[in-house]
Amino acid sequence: LCLLQAMASEVSTSSSITSDLTKKSPSISSARKKKDADIPASVKAISGSLGGAMEACCLQPIDVIKTRLQLDAVRQYKGIVHCGKSIVQQEGVKALWKGLTPFATHLTLKYTLRMGSNALFQVLFRDPHTGEISHGGRLVAGFGAGVLEALMIVTPFEVCMSVFVRICGFLGVHK
Repeated sequence: LCLLQAMASEVSTSSSITSDLTKKSPSISSARKKKDADIPASVKAISGSLGGAMEACCLQPIDVIKTRLQLDAVRQYKGIVHCGKSIVQQEGVKALWKGLTPFATHLTLKYTLRMGSNALFQVLFRDPHTGEISHGGRLVAGFGAGVLEALMIVTPFEVCMSVFVRICGFLGVHK
């Protein structure tokens, strides 16, 4: 509830800034609408997938360290930095990117679905006469994309990952 209230407050703040800009220069509003309308949902989905792949490559070392710390039953690591240094010294730098494929797949699918579905939902909520979308329509489109992403991608991946981590932890496997 607090998150939705914060989002609504942000939307109203940005809408007042946008309306101030539009009053001063109406061409900004029409240029922005045209620019948004010209980008197909498929391009937005592909952009999302590329962003997800890049995020996975950047975050994977942190995720590997986090997972090793979670599975460290014998307390061989003294903290985040020690864990990272130990992995690099014992297994090499490439070890920080172990498991990149499933993580990249997860984030790529997640952002592809989020960006693509948000674009499609915004088309559904546009005014058929003016082609404009209200702030509420944008909010609902974003909410719908988030729910779709959570149900179709995030929850199944998180369940699989939790089971896998538990099995690996139980077996003492992490290398």
